Amino acid sequence: MEFPVIKAAAYVLLHAPDLLYWQGTTPTMERITNPDSQYLQSLPQHLRAYADAVKYPPNQVYIGNLSPEQLRELPRPWYEQEITANSQGPLGEIVDQVKFYALLKLVDRFNLVELEEGFSLSLKKDLEGQAMFSADELTLLEKGTALEEIEKLVASKRAEGLYQHGVLVGCVREAHEHDPNLKAHVIMENLVSKASAVLALKNLLHIHKIDPAGIDYIVETSEEAIGDMNQRGGGNLAKAIGEAAGLVNASGIDLRGFCAGPAHGLVNAASLVQSGIFENVIVVAGGSSAKLGMNSKDHIAKGTPVLEDMVGAFALLVSKNDGINPVLRTDIIGQHKIGSGSAPQAVMQAIVVDPLLRNNLRISDVDLYAPELQNPEITVPAGAGDVPLANYKMIGAMAVKRGELEKQQLMDFCAQHGMVGFAPTQGHIPSGIPAIGHILANIKAGQVQRAMIIGKGSLFLGRMTDLFDGISIILEKNTGEVKPQVMATQQDTEPEKKGITIGLTIGGGEVSPDDMLRGVQQAVKADKDLQVVIIGQCESKDFTVYEATSEEAIRQTSEQLLQKGIIDGLVTMHYPFPIGVTTIGKVITPAQGKEMYIASTTGTADTNRVQAMIKNAVYGIGVARAEGLTDPTVGILNVEGARQVERHLQQMQAAGYQLTWGSSGRNDGGAILRGNDLITGNVDICVTDSLTGNVLMKLFSAFNSGGQYETIGYGYGPGVGENFDRLICIISRASGAPVISSAIAYCANLVKNKWQSFVRQEIDQAKKYGWITNQDTPATSPEEAITCPTAKTVDREISGIDILELDDAIRRLWKEGIFASSGMGCTGPVIMVASSDYEKACQLLKD
Repeated sequence: MEFPVIKAAAYVLLHAPDLLYWQGTTPTMERITNPDSQYLQSLPQHLRAYADAVKYPPNQVYIGNLSPEQLRELPRPWYEQEITANSQGPLGEIVDQVKFYALLKLVDRFNLVELEEGFSLSLKKDLEGQAMFSADELTLLEKGTALEEIEKLVASKRAEGLYQHGVLVGCVREAHEHDPNLKAHVIMENLVSKASAVLALKNLLHIHKIDPAGIDYIVETSEEAIGDMNQRGGGNLAKAIGEAAGLVNASGIDLRGFCAGPAHGLVNAASLVQSGIFENVIVVAGGSSAKLGMNSKDHIAKGTPVLEDMVGAFALLVSKNDGINPVLRTDIIGQHKIGSGSAPQAVMQAIVVDPLLRNNLRISDVDLYAPELQNPEITVPAGAGDVPLANYKMIGAMAVKRGELEKQQLMDFCAQHGMVGFAPTQGHIPSGIPAIGHILANIKAGQVQRAMIIGKGSLFLGRMTDLFDGISIILEKNTGEVKPQVMATQQDTEPEKKGITIGLTIGGGEVSPDDMLRGVQQAVKADKDLQVVIIGQCESKDFTVYEATSEEAIRQTSEQLLQKGIIDGLVTMHYPFPIGVTTIGKVITPAQGKEMYIASTTGTADTNRVQAMIKNAVYGIGVARAEGLTDPTVGILNVEGARQVERHLQQMQAAGYQLTWGSSGRNDGGAILRGNDLITGNVDICVTDSLTGNVLMKLFSAFNSGGQYETIGYGYGPGVGENFDRLICIISRASGAPVISSAIAYCANLVKNKWQSFVRQEIDQAKKYGWITNQDTPATSPEEAITCPTAKTVDREISGIDILELDDAIRRLWKEGIFASSGMGCTGPVIMVASSDYEKACQLLKD
């Protein structure tokens, strides 16, 4: 597969202290509700000078003059550090408010921006000779407006003032007298977003010497709505930005998703390029004037400078594969589905873990994660905590849960796989995208192989849904192979299909192709009606071979053969099963040579451990019945959660679910199995978690060969799950000829017996008798059972709760009669409560 690449990235920051004071939502609302407040009186004294903003270390990271690693080593508070700084960087620039006002005028197509005459002329003089602005553009600054006229417009509420150090120097006029969507405040917000985006795009073109005429399409991903009273969010800001930057051959569209919008835009751009629709696509977003000074009350109360005085913007270029730049792995996409759930664990499972598991990757296989990268010096004083660290702890906790990481290694994981936050709190701006410029450099330098860009957003803010949103994509080192592998067959025509046909993949194993072919020969010798075809790299005169020279080509070829019905089932070493699918292995127990199913051996039936093992039991029973065991006996290995699984299955059995318990060989009997029971094969189905099952498969298959060569058993078995109807049977890299032969026979027998109908019937019966546990209810201690209060509509977030303390915090609120639920906000895990309970809930959690 030929993946697209990110060819270039650029970032800009625009210092806007006066815009903060007059246009930021927090001070604006304060002027409406409490115009004489101490906060408004003290705010100007806490605003930074431009020079201080430039030398602020996180801002230097944003434009590439410092690395995130260097920032991590600097002591805090960062605003007290004296460092060598420059307003120009390898990734972009930091501009002052005066230049920002000039940009507002230069991108204004309807003469809505008025600048005072002398001020306008001074701007023109300052910008002359700068490469990113043409002489024709600067003619717009030649004629200004009399100060008296500007004062009248502002006084009449028909315009929003533009101030420099508190002095009125211009204004933005309303575009319609009665349309609320074209009032001056809205026009100001939209022009701020447009102007900052244009500057980021111009930096991208200038720094990387990109021909504007070569851009085909623009995906604009800010959070502003462009329109009038008849279509409030009609758009199209993308084309407006492209027009101002000279992208004459481009079209475009506005894409919205709150804070997740830019990540969605990146995925869409990659799709457009990979499909061949467009060759060069820009992803761009300007900043938000409304979010300036959002947490300024808390900053002033804590005695820190008001750090939210920067409007941020970015631009990326996504292009077809050039064999050089890092690729966007469009086959590794994480998405938060409508049914995924809003609990932090469910969100991270859907966005981070699921796409990795589907591609046989561990959480630790990703070198860097880039979620929301808000600057902690902004969010910590405001009570939202260290947002990037909270995300890394959630990802690390998922690794701990999956057994990839020890709990005591959690903070090391955060340091090794994360980066310190450095982006301004501009909503969509921090959400993963600011890391890309640094990641591109690190990948090209060989320091990073793979990174994940994560975008998340809270949709309840628009009051249309209380769902969460999120999407992720992997950015990876380019292998230099531009052309995709082409599937070929040794035969000009497909082999005539007789009886059952099983496909076997060969490639990437620890045993030789010849040894694997011996296993195939044993299988077809034992079953004269069986056909086997080979997918991979090997030579055979006896079997049809579909040539594929890489793991990706093997996977694609296998998928095509399954889809076309050329093969009825597949035996393979790798398959990206989705969450919800797990494999049912079959072994030969050593004491008496009895066959026993291990449920399960790979994959993940469910993200909840107990629920997964319940499903493992059901899937194991379905497979055993498909193989002719009408009444298989079931036991549960004595692992964590075994007793909970036993109790739930007993409840299902009491309700009518057909299940026959096996018995341990120990004196006390029972369905909980110990080691001896596995050796003797006392039950037909051993239920366990997939990680333990995987270890058991290896032990049973290779205990008499030292572990290097699997000689006994039927492999790790078929993938089973709801709505998964393909027959994919897994073997390991060390599976030798005997296991290959048995795995093929296992696969063929399931085809012959129409296994799907047995599994489907088993799942339907299990669902009928209650196979789902109440896993969303926070755990309670035996000493104190806490009942969830009556549900309310939740529309307020409480942030700053550590992921490891989230359940306890919810229980604390429930105990006091406050309905609360966990969720994932733009800044990490949150507790959701109703507005009427918000103040009390905050106080209870503080106490």
